[in-house]
Amino acid sequence: MSRDLFGFDTRSGDRQPGAEVELTLILHREGASAWLLGEGLDAREAQWVPKSQVRRGEGRDENVWSMPAWLARDRGWI
Repeated sequence: MSRDLFGFDTRSGDRQPGAEVELTLILHREGASAWLLGEGLDAREAQWVPKSQVRRGEGRDENVWSMPAWLARDRGWI
């Protein structure tokens, strides 16, 4: 087993503060300081994420979101 007590993958180094992931997610709503993102079309299963922690792709990659691994894990996306 490669995960520690807190669920971090000790081999990949995702415990490091700068560890980021890129996910393909659907934007359901946008607020002044957060986005409502989800894996599917059902907005009831979407999660709010702070704009200060997440970057949105541009152009053809507008549904690709970069965020810290801990945030994606907290929202249940990884």
